[in-house]
Amino acid sequence: MVGSDGQGGMKRIGVLLADVKNPFWQAKKEQYLKAAPSFGFELFFREAADSGDAAAQSHELMRMTEEDYDAVILNPLTDDNLLPALGALPFPAFDVGPKCDPERTRGLKNYFPLVAADFEGQGALVGDALVSEVKDAGEGWALIVGGFCGARQSILRCRGAFKAFQRVFPLERIVTLHADFDRKKAFRAVRELSSRLTLRAVFCANDLMALGAVEALKECESPLATPVPVGGVDAIPEALEALQDGRLFCTVHLPHEELVNGVLRSISSWFQGDFFSTSRMPLARSVLMRRS
Repeated sequence: MVGSDGQGGMKRIGVLLADVKNPFWQAKKEQYLKAAPSFGFELFFREAADSGDAAAQSHELMRMTEEDYDAVILNPLTDDNLLPALGALPFPAFDVGPKCDPERTRGLKNYFPLVAADFEGQGALVGDALVSEVKDAGEGWALIVGGFCGARQSILRCRGAFKAFQRVFPLERIVTLHADFDRKKAFRAVRELSSRLTLRAVFCANDLMALGAVEALKECESPLATPVPVGGVDAIPEALEALQDGRLFCTVHLPHEELVNGVLRSISSWFQGDFFSTSRMPLARSVLMRRS
């Protein structure tokens, strides 16, 4: 196998993953392993000991600076996860998303953002679908469940959903809370809120939280009540099952193969000196999936 350097060597690429317990990241890892050899890359996966600890991912990246990588692929949860370590990198780091604020990373010589998806567009797709199901908002409320407070992908997804919701719901009847991309936290938060408010639509910034919201609403609703439409993001296998049986109303799918190939192609282009012509547009498209 001829590597990206054209000299027969495989490029050593470190991949710092986010929450590997999430099926979304498990599928992404499998696709990376499948695609990497065709680009001349050998991948080495790393993860923080605690994906919910903002300092843990940064600490893991600092440890990676001591190893012999040609480049690293980053999937930060928030700016604070990685910013302390980014300035010390001896190799290029590719932020898939990007998930760090461009203003905060300005001037970092080895930091390269990859536009993986239109996060706000994902939120808008799901929000539009949910709004189409709300025949009459009446005195009801719309709920937006975000991930970590500083997570850029969550902020933008929630913004897209908010813009869709405000076409139907008064601003004072759109509520936002955060559940750290966690299913159990979303369950507890939505259960508590639904005991006080009449919810008409719920957007969640990932499918794990959406599944938690579905469970909470099912527990609280009366047997004859019309189910509250809930939408998520990622199209993980359990969400697709919930979509099929009608528990989940919709989710957004970002094709793993298309995204991973786009990431690896862009990194290969960087090694060949042609990175900026391939990194400006989203590397994958979002496809809305909803029950009929």
